[in-house]
Amino acid sequence: MLLREVKDELEALRVTQRYMVKGLEHEFLFEQEYVEDVACTDDVDRAIIEELRHAGQYGMLPRDVASRLKEYKLKPWNVTQRIRRMNRKLDRLICQKAVEKVGKGWTLTTFLREAWGSTQQELTL
Repeated sequence: MLLREVKDELEALRVTQRYMVKGLEHEFLFEQEYVEDVACTDDVDRAIIEELRHAGQYGMLPRDVASRLKEYKLKPWNVTQRIRRMNRKLDRLICQKAVEKVGKGWTLTTFLREAWGSTQQELTL
């Protein structure tokens, strides 16, 4: 019973923290290393984000990401699954999304582009 109370209190603190981060999101500067530690679990996740970073603002289809990352032997649904997992992890901790859906493809959010230091010129090349 005591453990359940502690768990409920911890969840309440997490909710409060999310509200604070959401309210002050323009004041915080998240660095690439921090976002990678929070969202990415392995090198495959980092490679997916890197491919989407090079795709620009219109994004890329999961099948194209999977075909470019042949060394990891991914299927398109694996790419989508990993993207959704990264979004859930970031949303739970700092109330942000890493990748967003554009049509049938995926593209990086402005939050992640800022964290990675991408400039607008770099994205149009």
